[in-house]
Amino acid sequence: MQIEVVFADVIPIKSDDGPNPIAPIAYPHECKTQLSSSVYYYFFDLIIDDRLESYGLFSCVCKSKRAVSENLTTEIIELNPAHYTVWKVRQDCLFTLNINLREELEYATEIGFDHHKNYQIWHHREVIVTKIGLTNDELKEKVLSTEIDYINKQFETDAKNYHAWSYRQWLVRHFNIWGRELDDINRLIESDFRNNSAWNHRFFYFTNNPEGFSPEHVKSEIDFAMVYNMKAPNNESSWNYLKGIVKIGNLKTESQNALELQIKALIVQNEFVVHGAAFLLGLLEIKIDEETDETRKVEVCSEARQLCLDLVKFDIIRLKFWNYRMSLIQV
Repeated sequence: MQIEVVFADVIPIKSDDGPNPIAPIAYPHECKTQLSSSVYYYFFDLIIDDRLESYGLFSCVCKSKRAVSENLTTEIIELNPAHYTVWKVRQDCLFTLNINLREELEYATEIGFDHHKNYQIWHHREVIVTKIGLTNDELKEKVLSTEIDYINKQFETDAKNYHAWSYRQWLVRHFNIWGRELDDINRLIESDFRNNSAWNHRFFYFTNNPEGFSPEHVKSEIDFAMVYNMKAPNNESSWNYLKGIVKIGNLKTESQNALELQIKALIVQNEFVVHGAAFLLGLLEIKIDEETDETRKVEVCSEARQLCLDLVKFDIIRLKFWNYRMSLIQV
């Protein structure tokens, strides 16, 4: 695009940070060239001309419509996709001009695959999808399905992409689309059972799903986590998940005792498991607090203290922490 020709009627305004800026932006070389810089300068003039000064907001009622219609925001995004002001102005213009939002999502998809962890691009998707959800029910259903597919495609590049997981959580909760989640989570955990993000999303699924978290769910999720604990005893991800499930599951005494025996057997079979022992210590501490029989309480305290001594021996890096935990156990 010939910037000087298209915006011949616009007076470019240079950005002035003063002679000694405290934290100057480290623009790449191409952004410092005269042509690239002029893109920003024309943009500054357009938005300043349309600023609603009393509110400190931007409007699209006048010349800034051209920021999108003449592809000015696209040019700037190519230079700096993290320029949040440009994205905000682009959104305002899109909605004012009633530009095809499905096409805008396709644009966001294209640039999103080039910048997988750019917050502004992910937030732009959220803004566009929210708008579609408010204005077009028929299109919304199609878009929501393709959005899940897009996220899964992003996971093929990085299954631990924080922005992708955060966006997915917003999407399924905002639009109440929980149907596909468990199948996708199972697949992702099966492909990499050390993926903390997938385990976290599984916990999110069960604790936010409107259908609730029944006692049957608690049992099945304990069994699910233990399968992976036995498969990879030193995998902290599945142990942390189990800890979360037990915390919210309000286990009955029989269930807690059964789990305790299962973990003890696992620790013995593997000649000690740090994460398993740490989890078991938590169960014993709960039992100490709830035990009313003094004789039995002394036995559990003794067992818990021995577990702390074992952790001191096998988890040396946290030696002081386990000594502290042991000091809290009063026989």
